[in-house]
Amino acid sequence: MEEKKREDLAEKVKELLEKRDFLSIKELLPPYPEDIASIISSLERSYHKLLIFRMIPPQKAIEVFEYLPSEDEEELLKSLNSQEAKELLNEMSPDDRTNLFEEMPAELVKKFINFLSPEERKIAVEILNYPPDSVGRLVTPDYVQLYEDMTQFEALEHIRKVGVKKETIYHCYVLDREKKLKGVVSLKKLVLAHPDIKISQIMNKDVIKVNVYTDKEEAANIFKKYDLIALPVVDNQNKLLGIVTFDDLVDVLEDEATEDFEKIAAVLPVEKPYLEANFFSVVWKRSFWLIILVLLESFSSIVLQKYGGAIQRWVALSFFIPILIDTGGNAGTQSATLIIRSLAIGEIALKDFFKVIFRESLIGVFIGVILTLVGIIRVFFQQSNWLLSISVGISLGITITLAAIIGASLPLFFRKLKFDPALMSGPLITTIVDVVGIFIYFEIAQLILGI
Repeated sequence: MEEKKREDLAEKVKELLEKRDFLSIKELLPPYPEDIASIISSLERSYHKLLIFRMIPPQKAIEVFEYLPSEDEEELLKSLNSQEAKELLNEMSPDDRTNLFEEMPAELVKKFINFLSPEERKIAVEILNYPPDSVGRLVTPDYVQLYEDMTQFEALEHIRKVGVKKETIYHCYVLDREKKLKGVVSLKKLVLAHPDIKISQIMNKDVIKVNVYTDKEEAANIFKKYDLIALPVVDNQNKLLGIVTFDDLVDVLEDEATEDFEKIAAVLPVEKPYLEANFFSVVWKRSFWLIILVLLESFSSIVLQKYGGAIQRWVALSFFIPILIDTGGNAGTQSATLIIRSLAIGEIALKDFFKVIFRESLIGVFIGVILTLVGIIRVFFQQSNWLLSISVGISLGITITLAAIIGASLPLFFRKLKFDPALMSGPLITTIVDVVGIFIYFEIAQLILGI
């Protein structure tokens, strides 16, 4: 449903709620669970959310619930009676239920885990025991498992029996009797095969898989690289623990991209949506890096103080400091952003360090030469002094070259130290280049202008 239509429908539902016209609301509810979840989430009052949720048929209600934000899921669970909450939690897919428990206070998690059946409780506890950033937190055991000695006919009969409750049936995983992963077979290949053929004869033995402790971002990159629908997750003995599906890893990529953008903008990651995040938490997360940058930027004032005499003799030198530091900062940010992005999607690795630095050095030199000429012409039109123009132009060119090298090398250096390269934010690169650029500017000016 289009965003505008969804918003109009939400407004109509709100009006009908005020009139207590529940029959009309039930007729208005869209067929897709994603759209119903969006309407419920847009409502402000808790009891209105509960009213709409109780109008949905039980089976669809589970799907709608899984599309709600964690805050709304928690709110609804608190409002439902114990039996309703028990049925809902037991019917949820394990990965979605894990996401919900991760967002809840510990005392609520303890309460709701006791609502689960022994089998579901075992799955929930096992998943929650994996490290927060591991792919194990996303795993679901709802996959179709086949065995090597099954025939095509037996496999299809098995899929018909169990497939309804599974996350996906498009790829079925072949196990031995010890639950070790031996291969994978697609539904298409199964359907087209002869009924008497053994699964071991048509399965693909080269299975792309990940260990349960693999980082979520790394798993997402594998998923994207091989264009998968589902990714099997195994333990250290190659036993299949479950699968991770496309929708879960898309969320991981979105979360990682958001976190990288925040770091590049010199903001500590904010876990909640903008309007829902705690005001003072946002203030702290945004001011933390700004405080560090103010302290680093103070080195610029020390450099300027050192060259105070030169500024007094050539006041015009101060006119072009903003051009120098802004352009240098922009060049450094360009370089850092490209390298951080390339590291994130696997286009470059640490082994490419010298290739990257050499390439960025060449790019910096060429851009520096272009902007040296631009700077000389620009300054001459304002001051009509060739020596000053050349001083500014050469300083600009050298600063841009160094900015490109600094912007490329620092993210790689951080990756080498096992830190997130995105910590090399645009503002941080700009601050470093500012200090270096001012120093270069005045040294060149003293040399050319004789001051």
